Amino acid sequence: MNQTDIQLGNIHGLLLQPTKQDKKITIVFYHGWGSSIYHQIFLGTILTNFGYTVIIPEIIYHDSRTALENHFSKPIMEQYFWKTILHTVKHDINDLFTSIYESEYCLGHKIVVLGSSMGGFISSGAFIKDSKIDALININGSGAWITSEEIFQKQGSNIANEIHMIRKMDPIQFIERIHNRPILLLHGASDAVVSPLGQQTFCEKVQSHHQDTTANITFMLYQNINHSIRIPMIEKIVNWLDEQFVLYS
Repeated sequence: MNQTDIQLGNIHGLLLQPTKQDKKITIVFYHGWGSSIYHQIFLGTILTNFGYTVIIPEIIYHDSRTALENHFSKPIMEQYFWKTILHTVKHDINDLFTSIYESEYCLGHKIVVLGSSMGGFISSGAFIKDSKIDALININGSGAWITSEEIFQKQGSNIANEIHMIRKMDPIQFIERIHNRPILLLHGASDAVVSPLGQQTFCEKVQSHHQDTTANITFMLYQNINHSIRIPMIEKIVNWLDEQFVLYS
């Protein structure tokens, strides 16, 4: 595995490349709230060892992009969580993915956007916004933003200042833009941070949109798993990607 610092437009990131088998699939991996691109190297390395190229871009208010001092204080989370998601989808996606499409290390690759927790919210928004992204993998996140925001409020959060923009940009409002591209939704059934209901609501909306055909969407709940990524989830990701893009190519 080769690890390199890269610049994607104005955004710094990490590039992990396989040294043996190359499946011609690039995974753009968005991390969760309060994490770091460097905390994702372990999972990125596992995926790279299975033959995938992995790109981990920095997210605003994290790492070198004006990082916050205490991501997990309630006032900071309420002020910046949705602000981070909306900024990334509105302002980062176009330039970042254009840089990826034009890069020599992704030439001829399928492009998959993968996100964990907050990164899952971002990845869903990116997938809806950019029709050239080939597949979406959302782990413990949500593509039904208003549904999740309402649950956050029931759990004690104040209503988000960006509520109107959240509603306007909510991926679930734009199901027709999916064009039956493959989607994998994975969630811990015991997740007490981001309720699985957001993923379930998004899945049901996609399925209802494809009443006459079979929607290419898979939603899996993992019993006794809270807000974390476990080995069975990683195994599912690898097998699913191979089924979608490798085995029958």
